[in-house]
Amino acid sequence: MMALKKQVAKNDDDKIKCMSCRKLKVGSSHNYYLNKNPLFDSDKFEVCKDCIAKYIGNKDSDGYIDRVILVLSNMDKPLLVDIWTSSERDWPSYIRQISSFYKDLNFSDSTYDFTKVNNNNVNYNNSSLSEDTFDDQQKFYSAKWMGEYSKSDIEYLESYYTGLDRDFKIVTTNHKDYAKKIAKASLHMDKCFQDMLAGSNGADKRYKDAKEVFDTLSKSAQFSESQRGQNDVSLGCFGVTFDQVEQHKWIPKHHALEQDSYDKIISQFATIKESV
Repeated sequence: MMALKKQVAKNDDDKIKCMSCRKLKVGSSHNYYLNKNPLFDSDKFEVCKDCIAKYIGNKDSDGYIDRVILVLSNMDKPLLVDIWTSSERDWPSYIRQISSFYKDLNFSDSTYDFTKVNNNNVNYNNSSLSEDTFDDQQKFYSAKWMGEYSKSDIEYLESYYTGLDRDFKIVTTNHKDYAKKIAKASLHMDKCFQDMLAGSNGADKRYKDAKEVFDTLSKSAQFSESQRGQNDVSLGCFGVTFDQVEQHKWIPKHHALEQDSYDKIISQFATIKESV
């Protein structure tokens, strides 16, 4: 029995969770392509072949070539016009050839004229694909945000993260990670709130759960009002004030106070003593 358990554990370790369908699949060439993109740590491109094929679709469907280019750019594999033509624009045939015979080439080595397929105003500039050029109804994988999002989702996340960075001076890697999670939790909570306003079934519970996640992350990251940006530091909160001064984030401006009669008398006595 012990040997059987060890074997099962080994098999589980060999599995990879697809970033699209979220299913655990054996990390073999049957399920995953080899990864060349330096943004991913794994030696496998962590979107399974089935999900990629489903996303690309039929070669006679609208936007087929755009989807092929998007996938190739994320995989950092080239689009070679001669091979593409000889493979009759068939994705399985094409990817098999370049993975076998052109595996040392990158997307920047592409020979395809991208301007010919720029039907959706997608800006293909070497290996750089701008996320904000896609239709808002279309979701695509974002390496930065570790998930599939639409254009408006990305705009929301970027704006929210920028606001957190402005308010709390995010510096450490740990806080950057928390800030991203909080931004995503805020996006999810906002969508649940919209569903609740629309009267969707179960939306009130989803919103409550989303709010709890958001509040827990904010508390764990210590993103609270007492730690908001330098303009909000209170003199009554000495611990926060000293921390801000030590880190050169906030230097209080001295405001001279008007002396009363007692202060003036003390000052005069001090002058007399120094002159003796």
